Amino acid sequence: MIVIGVPVGKNHEIDVRTAAYCSAEAMRPGVKWGYVASRECGVGRSTFAYHSLKDPDVTHIYCMDYDVVPPDGTLQRLLSYDLPIVAGIYPMCTNVPCWSFKTDNGWENKDITLPDGLTEATCIGGSTVLIKREVFEKMERPWFKIVYKAIDEDGLAYDEGEDEYFSRTAREAGYKLMIDPAIICKHYNYREI
Repeated sequence: MIVIGVPVGKNHEIDVRTAAYCSAEAMRPGVKWGYVASRECGVGRSTFAYHSLKDPDVTHIYCMDYDVVPPDGTLQRLLSYDLPIVAGIYPMCTNVPCWSFKTDNGWENKDITLPDGLTEATCIGGSTVLIKREVFEKMERPWFKIVYKAIDEDGLAYDEGEDEYFSRTAREAGYKLMIDPAIICKHYNYREI
């Protein structure tokens, strides 16, 4: 069974387009979806995975965000690769618009041509990522968390976001982070690239 997990804020808000996508996917045999409300996305993802994996029939966790909608057929395409960790991509907004993955070159910004075909990344975003059960079983909890530091001169108080933490610890556990750059998702709270 594949479980789609969407972390939402304490207000339980989810974009209606994301909810519609998840509901449509859950109409397929062997797929269900749910959400966890928390004050921080990483806590929600880890909590959802923890409770979902209590069911021995769960084979994959498909992580999404409350404001991301993948193209039709994304889940089936990700499953077809039969990889421990594989993700689509989506636009993110930091100082400059960029894509939701890192390679050895850093965050892939809008001026870099997207690679062709499956590509190994050094960091992936937590929306639209399909993760096999074995990954969670091999890694320690929490699987997603923000790593904080003292506030620096720029006012930043963290070293790693929850997705960066997961990416680093998954790689340390021996897993490759694969992306399919042909799967470009809508990220409704960020501008298009």
